[in-house]
Parts: sequence; structure tokens; C-alpha cells
Amino acid sequence: MKKIILVLSIGLLVFNCSSDSSDDSNDSNNCPKPNGLNVYDLTNTTAQFSWNTNVQSSLYQVQYGQFGFGLGSGTTLTVPEQYTLVEDLLPQTQYAFYVRVFCNNTNDYSNWAGPFNFVTLLDNPYCNNPSDFSEGLYPESITHNSIELNWGNPSSDGSQIEYGLQGFTLGSGTTQVEPDFYDQHATVTGLNAETTYDFYLRNICDNVGYSAWIGPISVTTEEIPFNVNCLDPVNFELNQIYTSGGSDYLVFVWDAQNSENTWQLSKSAVGTPAGSDAIIDTSYNPVQLTNHTSTGVVYDFYVRANCSVDGYSDWVGPITVTGP
Repeated sequence: MKKIILVLSIGLLVFNCSSDSSDDSNDSNNCPKPNGLNVYDLTNTTAQFSWNTNVQSSLYQVQYGQFGFGLGSGTTLTVPEQYTLVEDLLPQTQYAFYVRVFCNNTNDYSNWAGPFNFVTLLDNPYCNNPSDFSEGLYPESITHNSIELNWGNPSSDGSQIEYGLQGFTLGSGTTQVEPDFYDQHATVTGLNAETTYDFYLRNICDNVGYSAWIGPISVTTEEIPFNVNCLDPVNFELNQIYTSGGSDYLVFVWDAQNSENTWQLSKSAVGTPAGSDAIIDTSYNPVQLTNHTSTGVVYDFYVRANCSVDGYSDWVGPITVTGP
């Protein structure tokens, strides 16, 4: 880190000295150009430009761009004061700016003063980074077209998410602003099924730009459900299997993603489709099945949700069981 800071400091020193040498007031059009170009309150994405002038004016033009840009190819701002805030810069990137003044007595602009060169910071000293950025913790947090994201240490001014297909370049993705400080989570919708996305997050700090980006976290959406109005149960497990008093007992458990309170279990010969043999209706979860196996016989068990008027979910499983 010390080496990086040293390099940046040397770079800034070289840039500032070189720009000062071109910042004179000798103009062929009798309109003295500005002097004393400077940058202050520098962050990773913002900079305050300032300058001085020897004429009375309330009209200035600023042009800026990445270091080495040619006049006419940069971003131009027209401002009434001898300073301006520039936003949406790239972190740890070399930039330059020029400025000229409109002289009322000549009814014309001065020549351009500059360039003044500077390097944006890697982080923002005035805006803390978010923390603990992760995908949602619950089964329903990831669907075929949406993903829930969680984080900590938000800003009171909100947060910004940028996302795109896995491997996308920051700045080319889709952005989503989350203005609520208290939620510290967001749902991103409109995604494609069975697709991996990268997600980045940064805090918004009004008037001082943004924090650094954290991420990416990579998340893959689920496949399109069998019935979009009746989502499949998840985390289907055989909780217990035992015999007692000559009877065998199987205890199954799962997590529901709908508001349903009834389900169906399927028991079939191993390797055969769900629903091809016995179907067991239940309103219990966990559910205990008694004497549904024969010793040494292998079965496949599945479960699906019964969503009443919305129909059934797809079968989930199998869990393969050998009768005790």
C-alpha cells in the first residue's frame, strides 16, 4: 500500500507541475485566460475543479477527460462560478481538465488554460463501503427470474447495485438504486432462468460521490418452474427411518414456498416416474409414513405442493429408500 501511495503522490506532483507551466495569461485575443487551476475534495468518483481569473465574468467553460484527451473530445461544462463539481469519474484513473473564461469586453472566450492533471482515488475517504454482501439466505431468495441480495453498513443516502451476465465489465451493466437505509436488502427481478449473474454494490453518499464497489457475488437463477403459480417445495429430506414393534416408520420434511397447507407424496418402484404408483395426500409437514415399505425393497419418494385452484407444483425428489 505504501508503494502505491508513493507512486500516486509522485504522479500527482509531476502532473501538477507540468500543468502549472502552461497556465499563463498571455492571450492573442485580449481576453486573459484563467490561472491557478486546482483540484480539491478528491474522491474515487468526484472532484472539485477551481480556478482564478483577472476579469469580471459569470461564464466559464470547463472541459475534462481521461489524461491525454484532445481538446474538443472531452466533456464540456458551462458554469457561472469559478468552481464546479465533476461526478461519475472512474476510480484510480488519470484525468485532466482545461478552463476558459468569457470576457464581456471582447464578447469572446479566452484561450484554454491547462491542462491540470490529477488521479482519482481508489476509495472514497468520505463514504464508507458496504459490508457482508451476499445472496439471500432463504429457499425463496433465488427463483427463476429474481434474486434477493443482503448487505450491511449501508449509507443513509441509499445504495446502488450493478449487475450483468457473469464476467461483465463494471459500467456496462444494469443499475438499481435502493434508497431505503433500513432494509439493507433488495430483490432484483426480470432475470433469465438458469443464468449466472454477477452483482456489485456500493453506497451512495450525497455530495461526496460513492463508496468503492464491493463484489462481485455470482448467483445462478433457478430453472423455470413447472407451475409458476405453485412453486416447488425445497429442502425435501428423509428426517428419520426406523422400525418399532414390527412396524416401519419414515419421517419426511420439506420447506414450502407457497401458502399451501396440503401436499402429495409419491411412492414408486425405484427408477420409475413420480405418480406412477401410490400417491399419499397429507396436510402434515413433517409427515410420518407407517408401514409403507417392505424389507429389502427399494423405493423412490417424491413430494409436490397442492395449491388448490392454482394446481400442483412439480414433483421434487427422488429420495431413494430401502425398506428396513
